[in-house]
Formats: sequence, C-alpha cells, structure tokens
Amino acid sequence: MAALAFLLECAATAAFLGTALSLLTWPLLAALRGPALRRIPALRADLAFVLGTLPAVGALAVVSAAAAPSLGAALGLWSDHCASHGHHLHLCILHSAGMRPVQASVGAFALALFLFRAGWLARRVVEMRERLAALEELGTRRPGHFPIIAVPGAPQLCHAVGHVHRRILVSESLAEALSALELSGALAHEEAHLRRRDPLAGLLLAVAGLFTAPFFARAFLSAWRTAAEEACDTDAACAVGDGSLVASALVRVATLQRQAAHTLEAAPAFGAIALEQRVRLLLEGERRVATSARALLAVGSVGAVGLLLALQHASFLHHAVETLLHQLF
Repeated sequence: MAALAFLLECAATAAFLGTALSLLTWPLLAALRGPALRRIPALRADLAFVLGTLPAVGALAVVSAAAAPSLGAALGLWSDHCASHGHHLHLCILHSAGMRPVQASVGAFALALFLFRAGWLARRVVEMRERLAALEELGTRRPGHFPIIAVPGAPQLCHAVGHVHRRILVSESLAEALSALELSGALAHEEAHLRRRDPLAGLLLAVAGLFTAPFFARAFLSAWRTAAEEACDTDAACAVGDGSLVASALVRVATLQRQAAHTLEAAPAFGAIALEQRVRLLLEGERRVATSARALLAVGSVGAVGLLLALQHASFLHHAVETLLHQLF
C-alpha cells in the first residue's frame, strides 16, 4: 500500500509541477512572435524548444530529488526519517501517512493519462519506423553527407528522417515535377533540418509534452515546428542564393502533396507547415540570420545541472513536496 501511495504521490506531484511550469512559460510564447526575433528564426526555434521542455525537466528534477531520500532509505543507503515528521503526509515507498481521496484521484488520473499518451506516442514511433523501413527497401540510396533515398511510386515525399542515422527521403515523382533549382532548394531545406537534428528534437519535445496538459504540449510543439521550418527556409535560401526559388518550390511541393496521401505525418516535411506565412517571408526579401541550432545542447546542459542541484538539495525538496501535498490535499 505504501508503494502504491508513493507512486500516486509522485504522479500527482509531477502533474502539478508540469502544469504550473507550463502556465508560467506560456506567456513567453507570445514574445517569440515579436519583431525582435523575427529575423532570427533559428534562435526562436531554440527558445520554443527550451520553453516546451522546461516543464518536463523541472518536474522530473524536483520529483527525482524529492523521491531520492525514500528510495535511498529503501536501499539501505540513507536512514529512514519519516518518524521525525509525522505531522504531515509522507512521500515514502516504505510507509505512508495515508492517502487522501483527492490526492489518490489526482495521482491515478495523471498516471493513467501519462501511460495512455506515452503508449500512443510509442505506437506512432514504431509505425513510423516500419513505414520508413518499407520505403527504404524500395528506394535507391545516393551517397552524400546526408544520404538521399529516392523512393519510386506515387507518394509525394520530401522528408528529413532519422533520430541518429540522418537521411532524406524524396519521391522520384516529386523530384521529376520540380526544376533542378527548385529541387536543390527543397533538398537544402531538408539538409538544414538534419544539421539542426530536428527529427530528434521533435521526438524529445513530444516526450516532454507527456508531462503537461495536451493543450500546452500542442502549443509548444506548434511554435517550435513553425520556427524550425522558417529557420530551414532561411538556410535553404542562403544555400541557393534566392528566397523566391525556395518559395516557388514550397508552393509546388505543397500542391503535389495535397493531391496524394501524406504517409509520414510525424517527420519534418517540405511544404507542409505554415505555408502562407513562410512564402510571404521568403518573398519579402528581408535578410534573416542563419544560425546554428543549440537547443539540444542547451536543454541537455541545463537539465543535467538542474538535476545535480536538485539532488544536492534532495532533503529540502523532499520536505517541501511533502508539505505542498499536505497543503493541497
């Protein structure tokens, strides 16, 4: 019973912290649309990624630190301290002061929702891997810094794929429908996605979204995707030397994709997101800054430092979480 109470208490704490941090970071999304960041879409994408992962990083760091004393006591590493504060709830896997109905309900709902969404995400990832494997078996691989796999048949594909082994999938029919310059612009856009490691970043952002409400998760993911697409448009325009050429390729590919089934919805796709806005920005001719993506490094560093600091103050956070749960429930 104590182990079940411990699990539900951790789930309720993670849900509360994830939602609270999402509410705090939500207003900052509006600042990303301001004129100051308009010319630096890569930085805007990095900031959107950091904001989207912050609730999960904060919740995991605090819950891990708060659970550490109890888990340490269960493993015989630390002494059991629960007898010293019998006046409030215990976050303990060994024994509990008793779960309250509201607390148990919140924890059970949060845990069930997390498991459902995690299962749905895992299923999407597995299905994506199976589709990619089937398409790559039919395709022809062309060597390069990022391999290009030309896929025969009707699907109008132009995707950057691969969380580790990065590559580009492009339909032969789509390549034939574009001019040589338009195709070079489309491929430059997808290469920019791979240099930024956007397939991996998108997966990490989706996983981070499991720790907050679906509404916030979708908002952070949408803001990051739009900014990342604009950043890759900027890199592609710099690579081919003509933003209007990239805009033309965007419109052409989007038209072709509307006429056929889109088979890889979860992968970054040329011409699929915020088309009108991106074409307008490319045609305006305003010089925008192409910069490297640093979001994964930044979040990894901040997360590691945050976890170390939280573990250093594990005792304080443990008692703070217990007091918070006692006051809330």
